[in-house]
Amino acid sequence: MTANGLYENDLERKQYAHAIQILAAEVRISEEEIYRLHEGVLREYKREAKIKIFLPILVMKRVKELLDKHTTRS
Repeated sequence: MTANGLYENDLERKQYAHAIQILAAEVRISEEEIYRLHEGVLREYKREAKIKIFLPILVMKRVKELLDKHTTRS
């Protein structure tokens, strides 16, 4: 695992980072804000995940949902 114990390896970390960059450009929100949401969701999902192959899709879907809620309330 990487330094913060969240990612299984550097490749996984880079894949999430790339997805976050794309999402940040798409929704025009800072990468830092998306990282905070992403890390919280990823931690929660990893605790309960039985099949981890789907985590990237599920985590990013949840982050988008949270961003949608945030932007519709603002």
